[in-house]
Amino acid sequence: MVRHAGWLWGLVPVALVWASANVLHTESIRRDIEARALAASAVAGAASGARGISVRISGRDVYLDGEAVTSDGANKALAQLQSEFGVRRVLGGLTQVIAQRPYSWSAARQGGLVTLAGFVPDEATALAILGAARALGPGLRIDDQQKIAFGAPVGFADLAGLLMRDLGQLSAGKVALDDSRYCVEGTAATPQSFVSLRERASLAAPQGFTRVDCTLSPPTVAPYRWSAEKDASGSVSVTGHYPSDAMRREITALLGRAFPAAGAVSDRMLPAAGEPPAFAARVTRAIADLARLRSGKTEIEGDAYRISGQGPESYEACEALKLNIAQGDGPDSVALASIACPPQPPAPKSEPAPAPSTNAPPADSAAPSMPAPANPAPVTPGPATTIEPQPAPRTAPRPLQWRAEKSENGIVLSGVAPDAAAKAAVLEAARAALSGGEVVDRTVVEAVPRGGPDYGEATRYALGLLGRMAQGSVSLAGSALSLTGAAADKAGWQVLEDALKGKALPAGLSLSGRPLLALRSYGFTASIDKSGGYLGGYLPDAAAKDAIAALIEASPLRGRVSDETEILPAAPTGFGVAARGVVQDLLRLDLGSASVVDREVNVRGLTCRALIRDEVETNLASGLPDGFAGKAEIGMRQTGCVIDPPSTCQNELDALTQRYYVMFGQGTAVVTLDPVTERAMTEAAAILKQCPASRVTIEGHANLDGERSGFNNLDLSNRRALRVREELIRRGIGPAQLEVRGYGTDRPLVAHGDPDARVKNRRVQFTVAK
Repeated sequence: MVRHAGWLWGLVPVALVWASANVLHTESIRRDIEARALAASAVAGAASGARGISVRISGRDVYLDGEAVTSDGANKALAQLQSEFGVRRVLGGLTQVIAQRPYSWSAARQGGLVTLAGFVPDEATALAILGAARALGPGLRIDDQQKIAFGAPVGFADLAGLLMRDLGQLSAGKVALDDSRYCVEGTAATPQSFVSLRERASLAAPQGFTRVDCTLSPPTVAPYRWSAEKDASGSVSVTGHYPSDAMRREITALLGRAFPAAGAVSDRMLPAAGEPPAFAARVTRAIADLARLRSGKTEIEGDAYRISGQGPESYEACEALKLNIAQGDGPDSVALASIACPPQPPAPKSEPAPAPSTNAPPADSAAPSMPAPANPAPVTPGPATTIEPQPAPRTAPRPLQWRAEKSENGIVLSGVAPDAAAKAAVLEAARAALSGGEVVDRTVVEAVPRGGPDYGEATRYALGLLGRMAQGSVSLAGSALSLTGAAADKAGWQVLEDALKGKALPAGLSLSGRPLLALRSYGFTASIDKSGGYLGGYLPDAAAKDAIAALIEASPLRGRVSDETEILPAAPTGFGVAARGVVQDLLRLDLGSASVVDREVNVRGLTCRALIRDEVETNLASGLPDGFAGKAEIGMRQTGCVIDPPSTCQNELDALTQRYYVMFGQGTAVVTLDPVTERAMTEAAAILKQCPASRVTIEGHANLDGERSGFNNLDLSNRRALRVREELIRRGIGPAQLEVRGYGTDRPLVAHGDPDARVKNRRVQFTVAK
């Protein structure tokens, strides 16, 4: 007979055994499933900056989370995990990691603060960079804003270490890395640091990276020193500072011409800013003076100029050198000159008078005395009794110094004339050279040395040249002729040039350097509107003419501007650049006219765009070559600004540019999509969708930082425009509608020295074709 209640009680111990087994083995089972889950997940791969894979076990269910390098890797890891023994379900999953773009990182140094910002691939790299920042110097504050993100280029950590080393050679500045492009900008701590940074910049970039030319400035030093020293063998040693590479090349060329012997010049100059006014002219003078010394030294220290050493071997030449320095302008004062000259030659010795004759008989001679005749005849002494008069002691004559200066008031003569007849002849020649006014004669009669050019021929020739000038001066210093001035017109200038090219100088006379000849009124004019234009006047060379032609060729007025300019190389320095600038300004206006006369620039015109008015006014106020002054009268058009879709888009885009400046990292073309820039890009795209049939030029601009060190920001501004184009295309604007053009630093919105220049001039703006 079966007892059901009895066997049911037997299930109790079985259940207890089963429960105990589960309790004792659950943890080991969980660890086993977790280990196999992690092993399966490793198929997905790992990468620096990606979120790590995590596994959580709940019974036989696996919860999976993290980022895989590829979607294929994520799928493989999930499939393998689902096939593992003991796994019932896989919940959650893996996502494909998205690379950070742009991958930007920077380190900036300003005063006692170092700021680290941007993205790094892992914690180890972040700590290494932080350690490098702390090693830059004691007492620095470190602001670490670095974030870990996936997508760092290969070699990021090594390059960041090199850039931190470069930051250590800056007194203020920034090193930056954007994707594969990197840049070093700022002010070097010392001239030696500047040289070291420039040398490293010339080396090949690390593989996979491209160096961008950014502003790198030498330090400012005070007092600013430069010197050249010449020894008795003719070797020259040059030390001190130079302000730019162009200035160094100019100094090197001057030294090469003054001291042509191979290996004669040792150049130990270093770059530095802070040069005094007219530094180039002072160095030119110093080299020329040193070349006339047998040995010695010329020095520039701030505004002071000093020269010392052994003068020319000829006493007359040495005295002439000292006189030239004494007559120099500015700091070239004889008080700062110490030149040793040979002793003055002795005056010619006079012959002693012969002794009286002793042939006459003595008074107590026995010869009979004869009565004296009532009217004795004059007695002519014989040769033995001739007495030569003793000449007065003479000093050697000073080197010839003579000058004639012509102005609207007449001609002023100064210097010396050998005698009254020569003085009168010069006065007559000066009256013949008059264009108006009168002759003021301040010459003095004084002996001139023999052996030089004929005084009469030399002064007549010089006054003949002066007569062809409207104003100017001619001067004689020994046998050297110098002239400077301006001709009344092109014909007069050409006559002077032809006369000097022939070099039919009087015997013994030579030109001192290249004559400085200009035109009294050197001018260029331009008038342009939307239908065409006209160019007239003079340009200094073919390069200036070609540069203006290239501007017009690239504009909508191609083939519609009449060019009547003539080439005449008598312009002030910088004239061609100024003329090109006014044509560029006129092409931006709706209509206008401009003139460049000598160093005065005037632009008048009308525009529908306040942004263009600001650009032109800024250029005339601060963008002209040194020595030029500009005036702009730009008005806003009251009529003719049609309210149609292209004009509406233009007005809204200009307002957008003035409301949001598209800001870029220094030396980079990266648009950081912060909320403000994101909004600016979105609004620009919305505006452009209102005029889909109009072509739009995206214009990239840069601030002046790189120009001082010789870098060209044109490519950088073009890449900035391209970057904005990419963002607009991403927002639905057709690629065919958008063109790009970089202008570098040519069109600042505010003066480059303005506190807002680094922000407002580093921008992108838009021009809608009408």
